Amino acid sequence: MSDALEEPPLYLTPQFFRRTLEHGLQQLDLQVIGVQLTNLTRGGENYCSNIYRAQIKYRNAESCAMETSLIVKSMPDEKQAILARLHIYNKETLFYMHIKPKLEALMWRAVDSFSAWTLAPKHYYSTTQPEQTIILEDLCAAGYQLKCRQLGLDFDHAALVMAKLAEYHALTMVMAEREPETIVDRYPFGLLHMDAINSEPFKLLFGTQLLKLAALVGDCEGFGGITTKLYRYHEHFTERVLKAVYPLRGNHNVLNHGDLWVNNIFFKYDAEYTVQQVKIIDFQLCFYGSLGFDINYFLNTSLELEVLRDRRQELVDIYYRSLVDCLKHLPWSKELPSYEDIMDEIRKREAYGFFVAFGFFPLMSMIGVDSEDNSLKNFHDETFARQKVQLMFEGNTRTLESLKCTLKRLDELKLFD
Repeated sequence: MSDALEEPPLYLTPQFFRRTLEHGLQQLDLQVIGVQLTNLTRGGENYCSNIYRAQIKYRNAESCAMETSLIVKSMPDEKQAILARLHIYNKETLFYMHIKPKLEALMWRAVDSFSAWTLAPKHYYSTTQPEQTIILEDLCAAGYQLKCRQLGLDFDHAALVMAKLAEYHALTMVMAEREPETIVDRYPFGLLHMDAINSEPFKLLFGTQLLKLAALVGDCEGFGGITTKLYRYHEHFTERVLKAVYPLRGNHNVLNHGDLWVNNIFFKYDAEYTVQQVKIIDFQLCFYGSLGFDINYFLNTSLELEVLRDRRQELVDIYYRSLVDCLKHLPWSKELPSYEDIMDEIRKREAYGFFVAFGFFPLMSMIGVDSEDNSLKNFHDETFARQKVQLMFEGNTRTLESLKCTLKRLDELKLFD
C-alpha cells in the first residue's frame, strides 16, 4: 500500500497556516478561513519527505478575501532516521532562508532585465515542531509543470536547465569567495557520505545493481569486454566508489545541488507551449565541491535517450558559455575558467557519473506501477531490494538503452581500465 493513502498530519491546522502566511508574506492580523489539504506523496517519487498541497482561503488585515496554494514538506521521524547524518532539514532551511535570497539579489544586480531572476520557489516557513517541516510556494499554481521522469528531457528543456545550472554555480562561486562560512563550511558533504559508502548495505544494494547491469549487457553484442571490466569493478566496489566521490573539491568548486534530476525541475511555457523558464527544488542534499558532480548527475539521470546519445556535448558547451557569461557580470575577482578547465573538471567526475548511472538512474526511471511501494525502509529488506533491481533495469526500455550508450562512451574514455 502506498504511503499516499495516509491522512495529513494533525498539526497542519488553520492556526499553523496563519503563522506560515504571516512569516512568508511578512503581514500580520491574517485570518485563515479554510484549508484544503491534498496528499501528493507517491512511492518512488518522495523518499525523504511527505508532500502535501495546502489550498488556503484567508483574509488580510484589510479584510480582503485572498487565496493561495502552498507546498508542505513534512519530514517525519521514520523517514529521517535513515538519513539523520545528512542533516537535510538544516541544509534546506539554511539554503532557502539565507543563501537563495542572496544569490537572487546578486543576479538581479548583474543582469539588465525587466524580470527578476529566480532560482527556486519562495520559502514561507520552516519549523521543527512537532516535526521537521518546510513550507514553499506551489510552483504548479504559478503555471510551472514537471516533466515525465520515465521519458527524460528533450534538448530544449535540458538546454534551459544547463544554462540555469551554470548561472546558479557562478553565483555560488562568488558567494563562496565572499562568505565561505555559509557556503563552504556549512555544506561539507552530500548524499554519498563516506560512512554510507563503506557500509555493507550500500555495497549489497548498489553492488547488486552493478552485477545486474553486467549480466544484461553481457548478452548484448559488442559488450563482452565491457562486461569483464564491470565484474572487475565489482571486485573493488567500495574502493572504486570512494575514489569516484572523494576528495569532493576540484579546481573549480560550487555549491552543488546534489540531486538535480527530472523530478526536481519545474518548467513554464508560453502560449505556444514553448518552454521559457525553469525553477529548481529540493536543496536538501547540497554540498560544496567540484562543479563536475552536478553536471554528471544531471546528464546521467535526466535526458531522453536521443539527447544523451547525440547532443551531450552541446549541453556541456551551453553550460560553459552560460557560466562564463554570468561570471563576467558578477563581482568575480579571479581569472575566468577556460573551456578546457571546465571540460577537465567534468572528465574528472565521470566515474561519479557512472555510479549515478547504474546506482540512481534505474530507480529514477522506473515505471510508476513498479515503484509505488518503493521507500528507503523497504530497500533495507534484502529480498525486496533484489526484486526491485530486476524491475529497475527491465521495466523501462529507456533505462538499459541509456546505460548501454553511457557504457560505450565511458569505455572509449578508458574509465574502466
